[in-house]
Amino acid sequence: MKKQLWGLIFLALGLLVLLQVLEIYEFGLAFWPTVLLLLGIVILSESISFGLISWITLGLGLWVGGIGLFGILSNAGATDISGSEIARFGWPLILVAIGLSIMLGDRNLFFRKLFSRHSIDEVDWTGYSQVRHIGDLYHGRSAWTLDQDLEFFHGIGDVVLDFTTAEIKSGTHRVYLKAGVGDVTIRIPDGVNIAIDASVGLGELEVLDEQKSGIGGLSIKRVINVEDADATIEVEAKMGIGDMKVIYMPSLPGGAK
Repeated sequence: MKKQLWGLIFLALGLLVLLQVLEIYEFGLAFWPTVLLLLGIVILSESISFGLISWITLGLGLWVGGIGLFGILSNAGATDISGSEIARFGWPLILVAIGLSIMLGDRNLFFRKLFSRHSIDEVDWTGYSQVRHIGDLYHGRSAWTLDQDLEFFHGIGDVVLDFTTAEIKSGTHRVYLKAGVGDVTIRIPDGVNIAIDASVGLGELEVLDEQKSGIGGLSIKRVINVEDADATIEVEAKMGIGDMKVIYMPSLPGGAK
C-alpha cells in the first residue's frame, strides 16, 4: 500500500511539473519547496507507523511539510503566507511535540513500541540495549565486550556504533538499529564474518565500497566471510532521513582480532 501511495504522489507531482514546464499552467512548484513538502510527507508517514503516534516526528513533519506547502502556495499566488513565515513561527510545534511525548506515560516503552520491528506482544523488553528520543548516541567509545544480541532505537540525532573497540566473543551476534532523523556510522572490524542489511528512506547510504543516494528507500546488502573467523556480526540497520555509513576497518588494540 505504501508503494502505491508514493507512486501516486510522484506521478501527480511529475504531471504538475510537466504542465508547468510546458507553460500550460503555473503551479508554483519551485525545487526546494517541493523537496520540503515531500520530506514532510515522509516524516509524517513515519510518525504514525505501527498504529501509534510519535509526537516529535509528527510535529517535525508538519513543520517541514508546511514550509514546503506554503512555499508552493505563495509562489502560485494562492496565499499571502510564505514558507519562510511557517519556518519562523512553526518551530514551537516541536516544543509542544516534545512535551506531549514526555507526558505520555513510560517514555522508553512508548518509543520501543514506536520503533519496534516486532509486534508488541512478541517483544522481550529486557533484551533492549539503548532507546533514546533526541540527542547523540555513541556505543563503543571505550573498550567493551560483544557477547549478546543488541538492539538500538533512536529518534532524532547522530548514532555511532563502534565494534572495533569490542572484544567479540565467538558465535553469531545480531545487531538491530532503527533510527529516525540524523547521521549513522557503524564501524566493524576485520577478522569477523559480517552480514549487512542497511536501508535509508531519504539521504545517502554507504556500505563498504558501495554508495547510493536519493529518495524512495535506499537499500544495500553485503556479506563478507573471513577464513577461520569464529565470530559473526549480523547488522540490520534502518534509517528514515539522513546519512548512513557502514565502515569495515581494522580493530583497535584490545578489541576484536
